[in-house]
Amino acid sequence: MINTENLNEEAAKRYILTSLKREYASENGTELNEILPKMSPLNPQYLTKKQSVFQKISAFVDKFKGVGGKI
Repeated sequence: MINTENLNEEAAKRYILTSLKREYASENGTELNEILPKMSPLNPQYLTKKQSVFQKISAFVDKFKGVGGKI
């Protein structure tokens, strides 16, 4: 997902791990924005990309939350 969506690798790993710990992905704050590829928020594709990435991470977190016990 990180390579496919051209995400910031370190920020994306941190965001996904945090989301797994709290068992949900959050759109609030700047965490989600930090993982997106460099793109102007004024670019019409920015919001589409942000929603697409958020939905994929949310699905991933929903699928794997609670697996493995304590992280």
